[in-house]
Amino acid sequence: MNSQSTKLTVHFLKLFLFVATISSLAPAQRVWAQPLRGTTNWSPTFPKPRDFKTWLSTHQRMCFDVNGKTLDEVLADGANIICGGTNAAGIGFAGGPFILGKNGEVIHIMTGERISPETLAELRARVDAAHAKGAKVLGEVIRFNMTPWIQAEHPDWQVINSPGGKPISVEELKMNHVLGCWNSPYGDWFIKSQVELVRQLDWDGYNMDGFGCWPHCFCPSCQASYQAEAGREIPATGNVNAPEFRHYLKWRLDRYTRYVEKWTLAMKDVKPDFVCAPWSTGPGRWWHWMGAPAAEGSDTMHRVLDAPFVELLWDFPADQGSNLLPSFTCRYYRGLTGDRPAWMLPYLCEQGQFNMQPPRAECDLREMTVLTNGCLVGQGHWQQNTDTPLSHFNAMVKEREPFTRDAKSLKWAAMFVGESSRLLYGLPGARTEVPLGAWIGSGVDTPDIGKLAPGERRMPAHMESAVGVFRAMMEDHLPLDIIIEPDVESLETLSQYKVLILPNAACLSAKANATIREFVTRGGGLVAMHESSLCNEFGDRQKDFGLADVYGAHFRGTDDFSARWPNYPKTTELYVGIAGPDLHPIADDPVVRGNYRRGTDRLQYIGWMTNVDVVTGATKLGRRLCEPPEWPFMVLNQPQKGRSVYFAADIGQAYFLAPYQYQRRLISNSVRWAAQQNQPPVQVTAPLCVQAAFYTQNKGKRTVVHLLNEVNTSANRAIPENNPPQREETLPIAGIRVAFRGQKVTSAFAEPGHLPLTLRPIEHGVEVMLPQLDVHAMVVAE
Repeated sequence: MNSQSTKLTVHFLKLFLFVATISSLAPAQRVWAQPLRGTTNWSPTFPKPRDFKTWLSTHQRMCFDVNGKTLDEVLADGANIICGGTNAAGIGFAGGPFILGKNGEVIHIMTGERISPETLAELRARVDAAHAKGAKVLGEVIRFNMTPWIQAEHPDWQVINSPGGKPISVEELKMNHVLGCWNSPYGDWFIKSQVELVRQLDWDGYNMDGFGCWPHCFCPSCQASYQAEAGREIPATGNVNAPEFRHYLKWRLDRYTRYVEKWTLAMKDVKPDFVCAPWSTGPGRWWHWMGAPAAEGSDTMHRVLDAPFVELLWDFPADQGSNLLPSFTCRYYRGLTGDRPAWMLPYLCEQGQFNMQPPRAECDLREMTVLTNGCLVGQGHWQQNTDTPLSHFNAMVKEREPFTRDAKSLKWAAMFVGESSRLLYGLPGARTEVPLGAWIGSGVDTPDIGKLAPGERRMPAHMESAVGVFRAMMEDHLPLDIIIEPDVESLETLSQYKVLILPNAACLSAKANATIREFVTRGGGLVAMHESSLCNEFGDRQKDFGLADVYGAHFRGTDDFSARWPNYPKTTELYVGIAGPDLHPIADDPVVRGNYRRGTDRLQYIGWMTNVDVVTGATKLGRRLCEPPEWPFMVLNQPQKGRSVYFAADIGQAYFLAPYQYQRRLISNSVRWAAQQNQPPVQVTAPLCVQAAFYTQNKGKRTVVHLLNEVNTSANRAIPENNPPQREETLPIAGIRVAFRGQKVTSAFAEPGHLPLTLRPIEHGVEVMLPQLDVHAMVVAE
């Protein structure tokens, strides 16, 4: 978004402040609430998988901020998808703040004034001009604002943010742009309006800023719907410690998915290849999941969209010059969409959202980070200069399109990142992983209302664990997909993978537990951490793990050994074996040995740990060195044909917050052991700073390995909380090896450039060497 988004941000902040305020009522200590009693057994549903055929297989280079005067220039610079503003605050290239009037005419959603036929004709002419040159057009769509005639005739369609609230008057609407509730008849009228706009203006897709459901609405439609489906009243509280709010929030998110699906299907009834591409959540921010529990949209809504947009590196934390969180975000959103590309608009800025262009090396890295992690790259016409022109970025994308188009991930390891664990677990109280109200704003167009210093802001515990696991898998160059709640309830989906990773995924449904259990007993691998499966999908705590029989361990409690520099009040030490029968192959690794001091057999650990009892038949690996009893550190189990590794610690979170290098190898070696094969079918040998991502094309006949050079020669030289990445140069890396095993590879090339690579026979396969990696390259094996 640009400066047009300021007005739209105001309403978002009001809603966030409302949630933060009511959430601040949480007790000082975490009190695990019991499940609701005496209510209906409502549970979430998931949309059925759909294979929408769209023009995204032929058109992928889109550009924002295009107008009638710049259309030809943008197309000449290589774009083939056009959109005006990043929001519809005003009339853009093809759309604007439009809705249907009561008699079916197109009106301005804010003022209620009719849009003139001349204005609509001008918009249609721009669309026709783009079509004549072979381009596709995304129409700009406004969010669910109430319009004067609806406010006058249907005030009960307005969103009501608090119990007992009343709709405002038409006169008040002029200054207070309240929303209409998508769950009321307003939502159907909004869809009807979008259908009519497509018919009149011939859009090929839409882009909407302000897309999201928000946590609370007490309008008559929402109250009646919740009572009918769940048999309950909407709770007044927004406190995640309250079970009634957790259950309601899951219902509301599920309801929004159904609404988005209805909207998508309505658009495709008009144009079957229509592309639904709204900003993924309200402001479209990549960092939105840090603001839990301010739920803006459901995870599963992404499954019924074609290519949701995310603003990458907008309002972003400094990240100390690292590329970890942007990479994770791209991979996460590809998981949300179900192994389909999301659209990332990488903001080419340096400090917050100030309009200064980063160096070309940094811009190239951001663009290729998106591509490497399986997403589409969007461009902004405003964020260019002579050294980084639009034509340069589009050329980079175009020459890689033959190897990214319709690609699917190489299925080997899957990491579950769950909506419930993100929103409902590890928030207030003793485990204050997200201090409530700690929203990060740029200070440019989004006021920073966070209560903590930037260096003290955190993510939900589950997300920190997931990022730590992602880091370990990336540094050891292992294939990794991210999957979400419907996937762990589908044996068909899980069966595509050798191993499943649960990064402190506390919240799992009974169906998910049963599916994972069957996956493992049939021969799949499982690596689970800390409190995974201790709660149901509503965040209600159980007495024991839902997967205790798979882990070979029973839950007894937790201990907190977490710390942040410079205070280390309580740490602990581990023994994982250094020789003889105590030393398992998981820990028999030079990286692990590199953490030992001479003459010692102990490893230090900073983070949360779990107290468990090991069942007969399971194997205890390592122990925590503390007062008796010395609790196990890891538990290995082999339920029937499969293997399970349970970490009695949140080692994923530890590797993100207070890492030691031994943790990386314990994570990746556990994944290998659980997968019952030492290496995946494609193996990359490269420095830790090289990110690898693995895809297939042509029904598996082609394997494409992306290699991204993340070296930052200027990182970590400014104060950490104000040190964004500003790469000024690329440091080439030579000698990267890629091995293919179990595949009949007859040729391999480095792309772009189609450089032939020599195939060298190795055991059970072949290996190639990439002469030099600059920013990004692909090794393509046929």
